[in-house]
Amino acid sequence: MQNRAQHVVAGRSLYTRLVIRVGAVLLVSAAALLIAIWISTQFAARQAYDRILTGSALQIAENTWYDRGEVNVDVPLAALSMLGTGDHAIYAVFDPQGRVIAGDGEFRPEIPWDALEQGPLLRDGQYLGTPVRMAIIGRRMPVAGPHPWAVIVLAQTNNARMSFAQSLGSKALLVIVAMSVLTLVAAMFTLYQALAPLKRIEAAIRERDLNDLSPLVLTVPAETHALVSAINAFMQRLAVHRATMRRVIGDAAHQLRTPVTALVAQMELLDGVSSEEQRRRHLDQLRERTRQLGALVNQLINHAMVQHRNDSRLQERVDLGQLVRARMTEVLSHRERMPAELSLDLPPLPCLIKGDAISLGEAIKNILDNALQYGAVGLLQVRLDSDGDTHQLHFIDDGPGIDVSDWERLRKPFSPRSGERNGASLGLSIVEEVMRAHGGEMRFAYLPDGHFSVVLVFPAWKPDSGQAG
Repeated sequence: MQNRAQHVVAGRSLYTRLVIRVGAVLLVSAAALLIAIWISTQFAARQAYDRILTGSALQIAENTWYDRGEVNVDVPLAALSMLGTGDHAIYAVFDPQGRVIAGDGEFRPEIPWDALEQGPLLRDGQYLGTPVRMAIIGRRMPVAGPHPWAVIVLAQTNNARMSFAQSLGSKALLVIVAMSVLTLVAAMFTLYQALAPLKRIEAAIRERDLNDLSPLVLTVPAETHALVSAINAFMQRLAVHRATMRRVIGDAAHQLRTPVTALVAQMELLDGVSSEEQRRRHLDQLRERTRQLGALVNQLINHAMVQHRNDSRLQERVDLGQLVRARMTEVLSHRERMPAELSLDLPPLPCLIKGDAISLGEAIKNILDNALQYGAVGLLQVRLDSDGDTHQLHFIDDGPGIDVSDWERLRKPFSPRSGERNGASLGLSIVEEVMRAHGGEMRFAYLPDGHFSVVLVFPAWKPDSGQAG
């Protein structure tokens, strides 16, 4: 148990993994939201201050007129006061010849004369090395020339708009951080509650008695229902396997008790025999009982082996024809007496089935042993037929066969045997268990010519159905 438990390595907590992933998602989401808010606040501040700057420039333009060949301007104080505090405002008014008639004479940005007709223009510029935002407005004058415009340029430094954007961004950052922390705490609590059913499953299994393999009875979420079902299915298979092993051990103890007792009694009788003839007779009986005991032990071992392999579900692609040929050769090689008519008829194409070659071979061997020992007097025919969906393996002999009334009884292990047959009656029960595990069927029949037949019917291998060997 300790060595097996060492193969289970405790990794990082599932709760920790989920919290880290949720935290990472929240962090990425918060960063993306912060970037989006920062960009939108910059855009909003830019638009708001651009409108104020454009409105102030329009007020100056409305107070610009042409009189007696000169451009005149009366800059209202309200136009400059609208720009607010914290920023430096610079303006200049140019006549159609590009001369400064009002404002800062050193402020001479490039004038887009050809675009003035489009309306107020907004540009980024420099004033004495300081970045500024400019509103450029042209007012048409009644003069001749290529540029009949009086141009008003109003500029403002960017301190106020940057301060406004940073203020909004900082507040948004505080809100995002607070909401992220609250969301993470709520997610941690929710995840803890969501994983609580796993703790209940663990407690239910840990508190179980070692011999209690009954299904877990728990109300669990749909997501963990498959896990509990898998655990219950595993415990059910384990319970069936343990019951099988107990039955095998109990059957073996019950079946071995009588022949072992008889063998011991025969040996004790041998010690009290004085004549050579009686000694020889007791030795013959002792030898026969020893042979019967060996055959019984061999059957019990084969029975346990077949049950174990059937439980293990070892499935592979098996060529039934090759398997029959190999097992028939093995059985006949240990027989001194052979039927006069012995034949093996196999189809030219392979007859493939899905199964375990070892347990299948044991079933075939048991039928051949029964036929040669109790059935075949002068004839034994083995024939393999196929109709595409199933493969039928026929064992035909000219012996007395099995009474119809015994056909169902002899499928069960340790059923009473008729006639002078000895042993544990496991041969046909082993065949029955092998066929049931492979989805097949064992049939008995008397043929019209009086011969007895045992037929094993196997489902054929279907590559298109997704079977794999």
